[in-house]
Amino acid sequence: MKVAKIEGYLTNEQLDDLLKEHKESYNIYRRILLIKMVKNGDTIKNASKIINVDRKTGERWVKGYNEKGIDGLLPNYSNCGLKSELDDDKLKILEEIITNDDKGYTIEDVRQLIYELFGIKFSYSNVWFITRKKLGLNYGKPFIKYKGRSKEDMVLFKKN
Repeated sequence: MKVAKIEGYLTNEQLDDLLKEHKESYNIYRRILLIKMVKNGDTIKNASKIINVDRKTGERWVKGYNEKGIDGLLPNYSNCGLKSELDDDKLKILEEIITNDDKGYTIEDVRQLIYELFGIKFSYSNVWFITRKKLGLNYGKPFIKYKGRSKEDMVLFKKN
């Protein structure tokens, strides 16, 4: 079997120190351990099997280490997930319109407003999430006010 070559960034002692330093971080610990095993003559296939990862994953870790040193083993989550179509500026504009207008906006009204202002179509649940979670806005359930009731009727109503 072909043994992979590990670049000479760190010595075995330095790798041991890193293993001690990252013993609480399971994912990084396994990556460093694989690098040490391969550096000491083990194959990527065998080291990956011992650590219980796919061989391709082991190859990717070795490649990352050879290219960037220990930084190549650290996970990079900077480009995960979709970016929101409503950036912070658009959210501020939307919040100002909703909060400064006397009209009581429903989720459907806000959905239509977003489409009119920015040309973006969102589902009902997305608009709910934007208004409730991102903007922190509340809505209250409207109650019918009976103007024709007497004060005695209102007292009885409150008692019940």
